[in-house]
Amino acid sequence: MSSLYVTEAGSFIKRQGGHVVVGRNNEILFEVPLERIEDITVFDTVSISSSLITDFIERGVPITWLSGYGKYFGTLINTNTIDINKHKKQFDLLDNHEFRLAMSRKIIRAKVRNQLTILRRYARNLDVDINIDTQIDNIKSVRSHIGECVRISELMGYEGIISRLYFEALGKIVPPTFSFTKRSKQPPRDDFNAMLGLGYSMLFNEILAGLINAGLHPFVGVMHSLGKGHPALASDLIEEWRAPIIDSLVLSMVSRNMVDLSDFDNSDKGCYMTPEGRKGLLTAYNKKIRSENQYIEDRKSYRESIYKQCKQFASAIMHEDVDLYTPLEIH
Repeated sequence: MSSLYVTEAGSFIKRQGGHVVVGRNNEILFEVPLERIEDITVFDTVSISSSLITDFIERGVPITWLSGYGKYFGTLINTNTIDINKHKKQFDLLDNHEFRLAMSRKIIRAKVRNQLTILRRYARNLDVDINIDTQIDNIKSVRSHIGECVRISELMGYEGIISRLYFEALGKIVPPTFSFTKRSKQPPRDDFNAMLGLGYSMLFNEILAGLINAGLHPFVGVMHSLGKGHPALASDLIEEWRAPIIDSLVLSMVSRNMVDLSDFDNSDKGCYMTPEGRKGLLTAYNKKIRSENQYIEDRKSYRESIYKQCKQFASAIMHEDVDLYTPLEIH
């Protein structure tokens, strides 16, 4: 099975016999057997024939649209997995503050542990004039307050402080060419944040598809508030995966010189990856998401692990039992 990413503006995608054909203008760029495609992501002004869209829906292949800058527009997916009883339970639990707070604590603790693990890994090999011990110590100090929180808003306040310290440390870890001072988005203001933004969009789509596959309503979360057009549950569950998948991937790419400044466009509108830059990141992302997740017992890929976690979360929701959900924690 394979993921299909089409990034060239003006490209078309259509079915030709048992193959999916991707082309531009009057030229065929490549083709892939239809049965091999697991999911498809299109960027910018890419057109897909209506008959192929129907084929993908029937096969349960999700189609995701992103802007040329990596902004998430939406996903077209088969609705056979919708479970209205699970949806009802999710809405009922909005009034269960104890459950929501306990689950939110669990998610944030896992996120912070994963962030600290990433920082410690890179701290071992830093030059003597670079030190992130202060940020690590401050993160640990703030983390100690998580168990004291009695409101989700209070918990997310501490999480925000920790994230600021974490990205401050990441800015010191990266090579000087990619150094930055803080997380910036909508728009990203530097090369590293441009890569993070695109990576998070791809990961968000994985979580969204996993939730829908598990029969859950992605717009009804436990930690993030309900909001028009906001898949709050996807925003909840992405937290524990950010550092292990995207942050580690982007750090690896800049540390190994897999990207350079020519892969970015900088303007007063922000900093975004060029089409060639996007191809490089998407190739690395596809390899990462399909690689073996060594932090779980049954040795699934990261993508399979996400789907498994979403089903586990659904079980915790239906039984109103926080202990049935175990967030991903790396070490």
